[in-house]
Parts: sequence; structure tokens; C-alpha cells
Amino acid sequence: MITCCRISRDHQRLFWTGRVRKRKIAIVNRVIGKNMTSRHNGSTASSGVPLDAASFSALMAPFAPFEARPRLLVAVSGGADSMALAILAKRWCDDAGGELLAVTVDHGLRADAADEARWVTGQLVKYGIEHVVLRWDGPKPGAAVQEMARAARYRLMDELAHKRGILHLLVAHHFNDQAETITMRQNHDSGVIGQAGMSARRILAHCRLLRPLLTTSRYDIEATLMAQAGTTGEAGQAWINDPSNTNPTFERVRTRQKLQDAASRQRERFLADAGTLAAARIDMERAIGRFLACHVSLDPDGVARIDGVFASAHPQAALIGGEDLSGAAAAYGVGHVLRVVGGAKYPPARDSVLHALQLLREKRVNRHSLGGCVLHRRENYILVYREFGRMAQEACPVNIGSARRWDERFELCLEAPENGGLAGQAGELSIIPLGLCDPFHKRVFRNMMAQTVPFWANRPRQALAALPLLQWQDQPLSVAGLEIHELSDVLSAAGCPTDHLELFRAIRVTWRFMPSAPLWEGGFKFVANP
Repeated sequence: MITCCRISRDHQRLFWTGRVRKRKIAIVNRVIGKNMTSRHNGSTASSGVPLDAASFSALMAPFAPFEARPRLLVAVSGGADSMALAILAKRWCDDAGGELLAVTVDHGLRADAADEARWVTGQLVKYGIEHVVLRWDGPKPGAAVQEMARAARYRLMDELAHKRGILHLLVAHHFNDQAETITMRQNHDSGVIGQAGMSARRILAHCRLLRPLLTTSRYDIEATLMAQAGTTGEAGQAWINDPSNTNPTFERVRTRQKLQDAASRQRERFLADAGTLAAARIDMERAIGRFLACHVSLDPDGVARIDGVFASAHPQAALIGGEDLSGAAAAYGVGHVLRVVGGAKYPPARDSVLHALQLLREKRVNRHSLGGCVLHRRENYILVYREFGRMAQEACPVNIGSARRWDERFELCLEAPENGGLAGQAGELSIIPLGLCDPFHKRVFRNMMAQTVPFWANRPRQALAALPLLQWQDQPLSVAGLEIHELSDVLSAAGCPTDHLELFRAIRVTWRFMPSAPLWEGGFKFVANP
């Protein structure tokens, strides 16, 4: 369990066994219309403690520093938790002279979603909160709907934060959500990292995601909305009940129902163990961070090198494959490398990583495929690069004047010449893996590239084949950051046509290795200001 306060472990124990133990998890279902829930003053608020400005400020304090006039983006679905978070965050921003922008994502999965988003807009305007609605367009998956919707939601909100220049995204996960997450991960035996639950802070591509309500119960959140009587002229602030929250098809809903039905003694035991789980994850993530800092380097072409894992003199090397802290840290660390190099959202299973490392350590194989990558042993180190056969083979169109992500790993930006003479050809630009380019298969091409770019001489051919190539029609223009004139020299020496390059010399080509997730996010945010 996560708390956002800087407290000792003794105080953590008192916190969990004292303050939270006195509260009961409860859900009140008073429905107005189909999904709307209204709260009124009365006995229903007695078991919950409303959050006021001071208590919410204390929850936000561990995430400091903020700007002098902080600007926040808050995710609002219309449920009780997100409505309360938006109201509290608005007051916090006003007190600090900042600004708040609320965002709702319509996933297009329910007929009522658009009407609910409009209702949220009407409610938030009462508090002076600007509200934006984003839509997840395109085909929807037939399986893992909630997981895919969550990924799309975070991607859309992160992009909005980038466009608006906002660095902080607030989401309303709370204590009960955390309890459900920990229980599900324990059921799946997810290990030390997973069993500690959600982090109070994580890093997205353009902003940081903050969860200030992780120590706040659902009942306190609902009490906060009930206490809005007089603020808006109504008897409490209403909210929406999402019907998917009671659909037993989803694992989280089944887990929630079991937790609600659990005996009081079982819930108390869960709370007492939560601090221990968090402390174990802190220790593990510190070890992972040390492993990555000491043994891993990541190059701009998206290839990682892992040193020291086979050196018998190194104490950590002998522990790979074991269940101790150091061995597990190495396995988790290599998993993060595979996630970054492969452009994946999640690392492979820890057991799969341990198995791969054991095969390489015993020299039963020199190459092993895992997580869309190749682990390639060379003497006493491992190269990790994208697996060419796992990549999309079709051309990816590119427009001049806008950034284009490719394979969830690279970003290409093209700036047109001032005379605008390329407008007619712009629609024929695309990105493909270099391995699909005809000149790449000529030995003289690769030899000339190695003279131009020294790292090519030491890269496996399959690693080079996975690099992005910008092409016009079927003619190569630029490879992973190479300037056009350099590629022209290489193509000319290899006997390849170069006339087409004259049209594009004025284009400014910028490649960046930009994976979906950073190599390391900095650890589990259990305590303040790590």
C-alpha cells in the first residue's frame, strides 16, 4: 500500500492499523435515472470524513515541487472519485494561483458515454473548471478491452498535456482501487514489484501521472461530494455510476465483490501487510536501479548493452537465476531493457527473463528471442536489439512538418524547405525497416556505412536491419539520424542511384530514439520526495 507522507515504518504501521482500520468499505447505490447517483446530507455521511482544502494540500505536498503557478490536468470520468478530485484540485490550483484543465475520454464503448461526458461538462462549469472531451476512435479490440482502453486513455491524455504544456496529470485511484490491485496481483503471483500495487507517481512520455488519493477510502471520497451542499446550491454533488463497475465479466469487479464480502478480520490483516509489501518493493526497485546504472548502456540507435552478468568475479552474476534480491533485481532490470528496446508497454514475465539469461550464461545459445527483441551474447556482455521478424513490414507514411512515431521506438520530424518546392512529392515519403531496403543487402553498402558511422562495424546485421529508413517511393533518403549528404556518399560508393536526393537536400531530418517508456522511472513512490 502506498502513502504519500514521509513517515517511518513504525508510523506506517500505526497509520494502517489505526486510522484505516476504523473505516469500513461501503458503496451506496442510490440511482437517479440510469447511472446518476446523488448524495444528501444525513447519516450516510457519518462513516466518511470529507476531504477539505488542508487535507488535500497535505496529499499533494509529497509531489512537490510544482511551478510557481501550477497547471494541472485532471482525468474526470464522472464517477465519485474523479469528481471529488477535480473539485479538490480546482481549489488547490486557485490557492496557488494556477490553472486546472479537466479531461474526459469517451472510449466509444458505451452508448451513454457521450451523454455522460456532456453531463460532466455541465457539472464542472459550476466550479469554473474548463473541460475537454477526447474520443478513442478506430476499431476496438475483441479481448482485453479494459486494458486496451486504459492504454488509449493514458495516451490521449498524455498527448493533450503535451499540447497544452502541462506537466502534471492527476488521476483518482484511491485506497479501494489499490486494495483490489494488490489482491489481483497476489492471485497472479506477480512478485515483489506487482504485489505492492500502484505507484503514487509514474512518468509518461510528456508528463508525470500523480495519484494523490491512494490513501483515501471510497467512503471519504463520497463524503467529500456530499459535503458540497451549499457550495453549488444543491444537496451534495451528484456523480455517475459506470455500469461496467458491476459487470462480473471483469476480474477487477469480481475481486471488488469478494473484498466487500470479506470478513473484517481479513481486511484488517490485508491492511497490516500493506506497508510491508510497499517496503519490499522499495528495496527491490533500489536494487534494480543500481543494476541498471552499473551494467546497462543504451545507445541512440535503440541498442542496449548489458555488462557484468557473466563475470564470475562479480557477486551479482552468480545470483542470476536465483530467488534472492540481487538475482531478481537483475531479471527485473533486463526485463525493463527488453521493454524499452522492443517498444513494448510491459516487460516480459520475470521467469522468462531468468530462463533466457540462464541459457545465455551456460552458452546453450548465443541468441535468444524474447519480448520482440534479441538477446545476443558476445563474450562477457549481451547486446539487446529489436527483432526484425517481429516488426511491421509495411511502409509507414510520413508528412513533412509533423512528427511521426515509428515502431513505438523512434520519432521522425521533417521540416520542409522555405521555398516549399517539395509539396508535390511529400505524400510519397514513408518509413520502413532498413532490412527491407535493397541497397542494405549489398556488402559494399554496409562497409561504406561502417566507415561513415563507426558503430555500424560492431552491430549485428539483424540489429541494423531493424533501424528505421526514410524513403521516397522506393529510394532511401535517411537512416536513423544520418544526414542526407552522408547517405548520398554511401549510396554513390555502393553504385546506387543518388539523383533523387537532390530534391531533398533542403529537408531537415531529425531522428530521435523515443521509446514508449523510459528505461527507469525512478522507483516506487511510497514516501515523499525520493
